[in-house]
Amino acid sequence: MRTLWGVTGVSKQIAVEARPNTGDIKSDIMGALKRSWFKPERVDVTAANGAVTLTGKVNTWSERELAASTAWAAPGVSSVTNDVRVR
Repeated sequence: MRTLWGVTGVSKQIAVEARPNTGDIKSDIMGALKRSWFKPERVDVTAANGAVTLTGKVNTWSERELAASTAWAAPGVSSVTNDVRVR
């Protein structure tokens, strides 16, 4: 890179972060759900290698969407499967 015309400097700013623990992902999501408007006991969370699956039953579509958006917001989540049913 340094031999390219116009390049005046090169810096290495790559950082490798450790993946969050699966148990931490689940507890982060459950903690956030407890702070939400519905009872989190209605939703079950399983996590493996950043993939989260939500199951259970809620009363409204907005609760279902809230559970999914809460799961996506957790650090270390790479995919969310929302299998939560609306009663």
